[in-house]
Amino acid sequence: MENPDDTKQNLNWLHERTQQTKSDLSTHEAVCAERYNNLMNTITKLEAALASNTKQITELHKIASEGKTSFKTVLFIGGLVTGVTTIIYTLLGIINNS
Repeated sequence: MENPDDTKQNLNWLHERTQQTKSDLSTHEAVCAERYNNLMNTITKLEAALASNTKQITELHKIASEGKTSFKTVLFIGGLVTGVTTIIYTLLGIINNS
């Protein structure tokens, strides 16, 4: 038969472990919630950038199809859109790593 003191000691140990687990879980949940919010903000920004780029590409396609602009101008504008997209993507990557 187990000693009553041993039983009390085991119960105290289990209680401490339970409290520590609750604390660890709360911390984990808070960190995950912050990560989720950051991911959602990043996705929202990427969606806005993608919508803007899609609009610009559509405009470029319309201009190219109408023949009002030279091919060099279309390439320049396409390079500009690509550059802006790259800068936005890089900045969002830096923001997420902070």
